[in-house]
Formats: sequence, C-alpha cells, structure tokens
Amino acid sequence: MIQRRSISLGPAVRPAPTMDVGSWWAVLRRRWPVGAGLFLAVAGLAAGLVLLSRPIWRAETALRLGAQAPIGGLSLGDGSPSGLFGLFQQMSGDPFSNELELLSSRTVIEGVVEDNALNVTLLAPRGWYRDSLFTRLSASRETGPALFEVSALPDGRFHVRRTEPSDSTVGDFAPGVTARFGGITVAFRPARAGVSVAYRLRTVPFGEAVRATSGRLRADRERREANLVKIVYDDPDPNLALAVVRSATERYTALRAALQRRESGETTDSLRTVANRTLAELTRQENALARFQHDSRLIAPDAQSDAFVKRQADVEAALETARGELARTDDVLARLDTVRDPARAWAGLVAHPTFLENRTLGDLLGNLVTLQQKRLELSGRRTDQDRQVQALDRQIDYLDGSLRSLVRQYRDGVADQVRLLAAQRSEMDSTLARIPSSAVELARRQRNVRLLSEVYLFTDQRLRQESLRDALSFASVQVVDPPEVLFKPVWPRRTLGLGVGLLLAMTFGVLGMAFTERADHALRSGREVGELVGAPVLAVLGASGAGLRISARERRALDRLWAGKERPGLLFLAPVDDPAAAEAVALALAEIPADVRVAAGAWDSRPAPGAPAVAVGAVLDHYAAAAEAAEVAEGGAEVMLVVRYAATRREDVARAAALLGEAGVAPAGVVMVSDDERAAGVVWR
Repeated sequence: MIQRRSISLGPAVRPAPTMDVGSWWAVLRRRWPVGAGLFLAVAGLAAGLVLLSRPIWRAETALRLGAQAPIGGLSLGDGSPSGLFGLFQQMSGDPFSNELELLSSRTVIEGVVEDNALNVTLLAPRGWYRDSLFTRLSASRETGPALFEVSALPDGRFHVRRTEPSDSTVGDFAPGVTARFGGITVAFRPARAGVSVAYRLRTVPFGEAVRATSGRLRADRERREANLVKIVYDDPDPNLALAVVRSATERYTALRAALQRRESGETTDSLRTVANRTLAELTRQENALARFQHDSRLIAPDAQSDAFVKRQADVEAALETARGELARTDDVLARLDTVRDPARAWAGLVAHPTFLENRTLGDLLGNLVTLQQKRLELSGRRTDQDRQVQALDRQIDYLDGSLRSLVRQYRDGVADQVRLLAAQRSEMDSTLARIPSSAVELARRQRNVRLLSEVYLFTDQRLRQESLRDALSFASVQVVDPPEVLFKPVWPRRTLGLGVGLLLAMTFGVLGMAFTERADHALRSGREVGELVGAPVLAVLGASGAGLRISARERRALDRLWAGKERPGLLFLAPVDDPAAAEAVALALAEIPADVRVAAGAWDSRPAPGAPAVAVGAVLDHYAAAAEAAEVAEGGAEVMLVVRYAATRREDVARAAALLGEAGVAPAGVVMVSDDERAAGVVWR
C-alpha cells in the first residue's frame, strides 16, 4: 500500500495558515507592474485635478444674533406654569434654530439668486470673471435653459449667438448698451485692445438655480448654542461670492425685520383690540353696578345691614309704644263717653302720663279743676239758675269740650302713628327679605368688574411689553465681521490634494495588485496545494538556465527521504505542459546518473547502484493515468505530483487529486517547479 508522508524540508516546506512578509514581497514582485500602473494613473489624475482645476474662493461674514425678547406676561421667576415652561424651553431647546432655518428659507435664497443672477453661468477661460466682462448682468424668474456664445467683433461690438436649445443669431451689441435676450439683461464691458474675447453664457431655470444655491450657501456655528453665525459661500468668481454673501445678509436681515414687525404688529393689534373690548365691557359693567347700587340703595352691604336691623328694631319698639299709647287713650276716651260728671270723667285723664307731661292739657285740666271747685262752692249758696253758676257751667262745658277734642285729636294722631309705623315695618320686612339676593347680585357685579379690571390690566401690561419687544427686536442682529473674501482660495489645496492623491494612488495600486492576485487561478502557495491534494509540498525547485537545481539543504532532506529505499518513486505531472520538466525533477530528486535513460511513462530497470528508482508519468488529466499510478503503487511505489508554480491552475490540481482518489491512490507529496530561481526555497503560504 502507498503510504502518505509528511516530511519537513527545512525552510522549503513550512506550512503556515497566513501569509508572511516574504509572501507579500513575492506578490509585490509579481504584480508590481499592475500596482505601478494604477499608482501612476491615479496620481496623475489627482495631480491634474489639483493643478489644473479652477481656484474656489470663499466669501464669509459673521452675524451675531441677539436673544429673542421674552414672552410677555408672567416672568420666569414667579413660579407660574408659563414661566417654568419658558425656562425649560430655554434650557433644553436651541434658541437660534429658527434663525438658521430662516436664513436658509426659500424667500432668502430666491432673493439672493435674483440679486446676483445666479441662474446665469459664465463659461469662460480661467481667470475671466463677471466684473471683467459685464457692467450689468441680471436675469428674471422666467429665464429658461439656453446656451449663448459671445464673441468680440473687430469694430468693438459683441456678437451673441444662441446654440441651445436651437441654433440662431441673437444680434450684435455695442459695449455699455443694455441688451436683452433669452430672459437676461446684460451690458458688455469694452474689450481690451489685442485681447480675443470669446465665452459662453448658460442659463438655467430659476427653480434649479434656487436649489443649487440652497446647497452652496451655508450657515455655520462653532457650537450648537452659539449665537455667532457665519454665512459662507464658495465660488470660482471671488467678486460673485462676495456679492452673494452681502445679498444673503441683507435679505436675511430684511426678512427677519419684516417678519418681526408683522408679527409684533399683529400681536399689538390683537392685544389692542382685546384691551379696547375689555375696556368697553368693563365700562358697561361699572355703569350697571352703579345703577344697581342706586336702585337697590345697597352700597356697603354689611354696614347697611347692621344699621337697617337696628332701625327695624327701633321701628318695632316705637310701634309697640304707639299701640300702648293708643290703647290707653282709647280707655280715657271710653271713660269720658260713659261718665258725664267732669270731675269723675277727668280723674282718669289726670292719671295719664302723656296728658300730665303735656302743658296745654295740664293748664286746661288745672283751669277745669279750679272752675269745678268754684262751682261746688257756689252750688251750696246759689241755685243752678244763678247767672254766675250758669257762667261757670258754661266755662266748665267749654273746657270739657276742649279737652275731649284735644284727647280725640291726640288719639287720632296716635292711631296715625301706629298705622305709619306698621306700614314702615311692613316695608322694612320686604326690604329685609330682598337684601340677601341684592347682596348676592351686588357681589356678582362687583366680581365681574374686578375680573374685567384684572383682564384689562394684564392686557394693557402685555401690550406695553410687546411694544417694548418690538422696539428691541430690530437691533438684535449685528454684523460682527463684514462680508469679505478670504486671502487665498479654499480649493485647490495643493499640499493636501497631492497628499490625498498619492494616498489614493497607493491604495488603488495595492488594491489592484491584490485583485489581480486574487483573480489569478494559478497555484501560488504550498498551502493551496495542501488543501487541494491533501498532501504536503516536499520541495520547491527553481530553474537555472535550461535545467533545474536543488539546494544543499533540500538535497540532504531528500537523501534522508530516499535513504535505504528500493521502491521506485512515481512522478506524475498535474498538469504541466512540459514533460521534460518532470524528467529533470526526477533526475534532481534521485540523482540518477546522466547516462540512465528515463522515458516518460516507462520504467528503466537499470538504475544506478544505491539510487532510488524514479519513474515519470504522463500528465495526470485522465483516469487512465490515475489507474496506471494505482497499479504501480500496489507494488510499493511512492506517488507524487509535480506542479508548476504560476502555471498550473487550481482546478487542474483538484481534478488530478480527484482522479487519484477515484483510482484509490493517496499522493505522498507534491513537488513544485518554478521558472523563477528566487522562488526555490521560499516558503509559500
């Protein structure tokens, strides 16, 4: 049976899983033309782009954005919800994000495009700019896509011809004269003597110019919360870049002022309308409150209620007193009506305190008593027909009638007082019943007046604050750095550009070599052979001229391999198109004398004494050769494959290994032949 051998041949056969420095160096030696070609191509292209490209100039300006005026109403420190919300917004949000969005708004960009005719592109030789060719250049929003060729005529005029979208002659125009064609307005600057002037003007739709400018006009900040904003614009024409930055600054400032003025004006008008409406409603409520207080006689409910209750108690007491007086007076009158004797009749009247306190009644009663005493004195001496007695009777009757009349009048007066007090008490009762509802209505009306007063005060304060914010907001944008063009172009940066170009060239060169190496299907390493065949590489032999050579170390290793061996070694090419190479390998391995005849596919039975027998097989690309190897291997021969470095393809080696496997042969090893002497002895991983 054939035995598989794994033999170490020193540095020539040292399998390893990865490529080392030597392997990479070998790849570099093999593929350097590809890498050098890609390096030169990419480096030349980069150098051409850097050295031949037009310089790009940058214009910039710095604006300082003032903080927005605080929202009117409650302050941030009063603990109110709106104040806390505003404080949270200032702490967590970007206070200038709206300003940056306003700077990149379509209104500002359209204004910049319209101011600088950015929908017209100058296609001129390097170093020619707008200000050197035109005294005036503008375009409208209706300008369409077109291409115009401008050339100077010998008489100083300029010939304009349209080439796209159709070919036609526009006309000849004198310098300094305003010309209009294709939606643009232009005034040519006189050409310098001896200078050939020829350039092109390309117009694009207004919307496309706005889109392109929106991407090129930038607003940069160093930090997210910074209020210093730089407006930057890059263009091959330095004066055009400067004009664009100036126009953007002016347009942004004007738009911001207009928006703030309109917003503040609308807010002020709204607040003024609310304040006027609130004031009118407050006036109506105050007038209604005054009328209600006038009608209800309710000014100070608490004080008036206390006074009213006290007055009602006084009326109740006076009513009860008047009723008692009326009752006593009625008793006196009843007695007067039932008793005819004046002395007896007026006995009760004298006991009445009111009559005693009344001086008139007291005088009358005194006179009546005096007359009554005189009548009694005369009644004992004289008769009733006595003239003096009759005179006294008449006087007594007169005084009695007067007293009766006065008592009745007094009684009527007391009765009237009772009725008046009763009516007054009834009125006070009804008034007292209406006091709670009137007090509630008064409180409601007072509350409405108070609320309207607070609303009006708040609205008026907010109106004044908005007016103050309006006055402060227009000076919140300050130009820190005026628009200027940088002292040198921002592109091309030759040192950086050439460095990046060389780096890219080296990268593409390395990638090109790696790709070429990867795309090559030829065998390049012993590891690949081991994976395909399943046997180690026994030797890597290099050629010297027409023959092959083997190093002293490999020779000693092969001597140890073949020492004491009488079994022949069978070498098959898998597949190499040069059978003579296999014969040379056999000679090198076995050191067969030169006069020994070795034929491809034949075995010579006359080997040199002490030398192992070596037979050379045909190219192993068909099953017949594999079957022949199996027959020879049954006699104890070693089967090895011969492959050529950088010539034998992987799929051919895999096919040879598969054929041997079908024939039942396991190769003992692989010998790699290289036309490059430097490949011999190199460890291919």
